[in-house]
Amino acid sequence: MNEAVNIIDVTEENFRQVLIEESAQRPVLLDIWAEWCEPCKHQMPVLAKLVEDYQGKFLLAKLDADSQLGQQLMEQMGVRSVPTLVFFHNGQPVQVLSGVQTEAALKEVLDPITISPAERVKQQVDQLIELSQHEQALQLLQQILQQEPENHALQVMQVNLLLQLGRIVDAKTLIAALPADAEGIAQPKAKLAFYEMVVEAPQQSELEARLIENESDHEARYQLAIRLVIADEVEQALENLLTIVRRERAFREDGARLLMLKVFEQLGSGDPVTKRYRGKLFGLMH
Repeated sequence: MNEAVNIIDVTEENFRQVLIEESAQRPVLLDIWAEWCEPCKHQMPVLAKLVEDYQGKFLLAKLDADSQLGQQLMEQMGVRSVPTLVFFHNGQPVQVLSGVQTEAALKEVLDPITISPAERVKQQVDQLIELSQHEQALQLLQQILQQEPENHALQVMQVNLLLQLGRIVDAKTLIAALPADAEGIAQPKAKLAFYEMVVEAPQQSELEARLIENESDHEARYQLAIRLVIADEVEQALENLLTIVRRERAFREDGARLLMLKVFEQLGSGDPVTKRYRGKLFGLMH
């Protein structure tokens, strides 16, 4: 990220553009400071870190309190001390914080006003998923996509939901229609093969019950491992597959080992889990 475009000095020439026009596009955090102010200097590393963390979601505007413009704006806003931080959103000051602020306190203000429409929808969708209301989550996404049909981030969320609902054909159709480089599309693409493997398999709870009854039920353990990969519980999945390899290498014609290799491919060769379980598999084989 280029910090230069996200940190700017407020001047007589640009203050209207920065505080009014720019804040209509993204939030502006006005830092009122002074060269002689030691607390102001202590505050700056925190502000610089936030600029880096938020990746351009807000503009940091620095105003010298000792300048003529600084004196005028402070009087208009009723600011009497430095450091003072003023949040501008949609052309208006929405909050004033006096004194040195912690990173956590600043994030409490920044998070609600910097969240993107896609992130806001994702929060709502995640809440519905936590309540096991997957169909309602899908309906919400589809309603919003009628208004934003080119929103690839929301379309990727829709792909993930379709996969969770077992609608493999619909998910594949949507993946094919999305750009190959759409952000986040790699994960559902990689998982698609795993979803197809268990499209008619029992649910996770049933498979776990079968293993409690008979821990030598390799088919149940194999299908459970796939369910666990889909649920992002990859280490548990690999442990189950390793158990099958250890007990019956010939099961599904070496299927457990081959499935482990597929999981490694999805995670990537540099992933710590891949490295750890590749080592475990190598030790078992040799």
